[in-house]
Amino acid sequence: MRIIQALVISLLSFAVFAQEPNVFESLTVGFKVTKPDEWRFITTEENLENLKKVQMNDEEFQQLMLKYSTAPLVAMMKYPEPFDDLNPSFKVNIKPLGRLKGTDPKNILGLILPQFQKMFQDFNLVQPPTDTTVGKLPAAYMRINYSLAIPDGRTFPTTSELWIVPRGDYFFMIGAGTRQDGKTGSREEISKILSSVEL
Repeated sequence: MRIIQALVISLLSFAVFAQEPNVFESLTVGFKVTKPDEWRFITTEENLENLKKVQMNDEEFQQLMLKYSTAPLVAMMKYPEPFDDLNPSFKVNIKPLGRLKGTDPKNILGLILPQFQKMFQDFNLVQPPTDTTVGKLPAAYMRINYSLAIPDGRTFPTTSELWIVPRGDYFFMIGAGTRQDGKTGSREEISKILSSVEL
């Protein structure tokens, strides 16, 4: 496992931002995405800080998630932090398939679902895992609604979308979050970012 993690970290180190300021491209893993003009790429440190702000129902699981969360291949948000509301986000991780190689990506999402159910208040599965394509590759997609709590006691009605895109011995896990009411950013913006993905 350590060797695999070291390999993933090594691969991520070759990720570069293209000459265009809105484009991120990793030649090593063959991934490219374009952000909207008003969005901004965020660092690994900023991503971790944002994770720390989220309050989950299962505190023990939250601590494990913070301890073992891996650096994203790329992450972006619509507004600079600190932002006094739910900041729309889009994040991509790459993970080894291991024993899941050859598994239907919908089943991989099915394995993740119980964790989401434990993590958040008012959990509602809006779109069960379904087939789709991302960057012309077969993929799976699901969408959930829940109340996202932060340390000051406020909650935000949140929609999270998740895509699993297997390729070779790895899979891309793409996640996006917006307010359910679209007040600070829309799912249409997420769709535009997703449609720019090249694999």
